[in-house]
Amino acid sequence: MKIAGIIAEYNPFHNGHAFLAEKAREAGFSHVVAVMSGNFVQRGEPALLHHSVRTRAALECGADLVLQLPAVYAVSGAQSFAQAGVEILNGLGCVDSLVFGSECGNAEKIAAVSKMIYGEELKPLIACELEKGITFASARENALRKINPEYADIIQSPNNILGVEYAAAIDRLKSPITPVTFARAGVSHDSENAAGGFASASLIREKIRAGESIEAFVPEKAAEIYRNADIADIAEIENAILYRMRTVTAQELANAPDVSEGIENRIISAAKQSTSLEELYMLAKTKRYTHARIRRIILNCFLNVTAEDLKIPAPYIRVTGFNERGAQIIRAAKASASLPVITKAADLAKLDGRAQRIFLLECMAGDVYSLCMKNRMPCGTEKDFRPVII
Repeated sequence: MKIAGIIAEYNPFHNGHAFLAEKAREAGFSHVVAVMSGNFVQRGEPALLHHSVRTRAALECGADLVLQLPAVYAVSGAQSFAQAGVEILNGLGCVDSLVFGSECGNAEKIAAVSKMIYGEELKPLIACELEKGITFASARENALRKINPEYADIIQSPNNILGVEYAAAIDRLKSPITPVTFARAGVSHDSENAAGGFASASLIREKIRAGESIEAFVPEKAAEIYRNADIADIAEIENAILYRMRTVTAQELANAPDVSEGIENRIISAAKQSTSLEELYMLAKTKRYTHARIRRIILNCFLNVTAEDLKIPAPYIRVTGFNERGAQIIRAAKASASLPVITKAADLAKLDGRAQRIFLLECMAGDVYSLCMKNRMPCGTEKDFRPVII
């Protein structure tokens, strides 16, 4: 048994994701385990489809075992997102490689970039660049360009950036997992165009919302699963978020992850002027704080996630679905896992306070997510959830 790990949102699962799983199998991996974001994603919004729907699509179209990336880590920047995903894969104790798509397509080069950007040589150069009032990502790229222009070009692309963070997380954990990357097929991240059966997840989401056909861009079985699935929309809770931002204190907002330099005051000021979420995001955005970062700060505050919560290493491995090969991975993990493997909520009662805090926030996020859907559900769906079995 040779196991490949993938970290993804599958929002939704599309042909590009199927291509990566296929390339992993062609490379000799017999089993594929995916760590997938729960009901909220990095963009600072609800996933288009419930995690149970996305789990089923993943299992039907390439993955053997799907594990949940809790909301605390899913709604975070690249470093925390990657770190938690790697912690979960490493916690299984039986994953051989982390497989990911990248614009670079060269795992050795990505690993070399990760060592350089976290090296001591770059720190003073980044600090100097940050004094210009630009984003950390831009400051890091500018600093790296002074040492190695080729490496600076690599961290201009979103999937390369994630790959660099995966490699860095593997190093921090001293994990035996090896990074393996394949050049991305099809269109670029967030592209508004489609080509050769490939379309970005953002374009596919737009088409689903508009009721347009997506069959050319997703596996056939996934299209069948999505056809009658309920869709989540942040507009359903927009007024609730605006209310929270109009009434939050500066200290409460300052406790959210990724807040610094008084941005909490700017967000509160923007909230008092805004009549829509989009207006709030635009008014709060600065050269230092990107649109995506503002969205995440606001959503995390709304979901009661704090910076202290984000400091908790991934405390458990929660199974959301598996097939026969996935069951083999779970059996192997019984002997090798360094983190508890959870298949039902009752198992969490035996864990420590940190694990229960992460799951409490997951349950609260699930209850909020339900309000984003047309067919709303009562509270407690995360506690009642049972893994999808194919």
